[in-house]
Amino acid sequence: MTYPRAKKGNGLLVGLLAAGGALLVVVFLITGFVAPGFLVSRDDQPRPPVGPPLDLNAGSVAAGKFILAVLGDDEAQAREASCSSNAEIVAESAKLLGSENAHLTAGTPTQTGPNEMSVPLEGNVGSRSVEGALRVRRSEGAYCISGVTTPH
Repeated sequence: MTYPRAKKGNGLLVGLLAAGGALLVVVFLITGFVAPGFLVSRDDQPRPPVGPPLDLNAGSVAAGKFILAVLGDDEAQAREASCSSNAEIVAESAKLLGSENAHLTAGTPTQTGPNEMSVPLEGNVGSRSVEGALRVRRSEGAYCISGVTTPH
């Protein structure tokens, strides 16, 4: 009498795969709830203060003051439009561009941070076309020029 061959069970393989999958799910859930921001956000993280939205027109006004300072070769006017910590840099840029008879126009300001915007500049210095930018910052409700990318 011959007996039929015994079936080879795949139970061990199925059990190992199920255990491995369960282990991955447990690791995922533990990491998800322990690592902040992965599955849940932390509420105790300090958030930056939210202030009123930037007035992009103030960027155009600051750019206009800078352009007038360049046209008039007026360092004092450039200092007045700049933030106190950057007054010398802005004044030197206005003086340099004014001495080269630069003719600049300001583009549309774009917000680059919660309290900062960039105003593109373009124009001519002598016979060559140039491009640059002004960085305008809001500080205590007032707007001032915090930096100049000199168009050269």
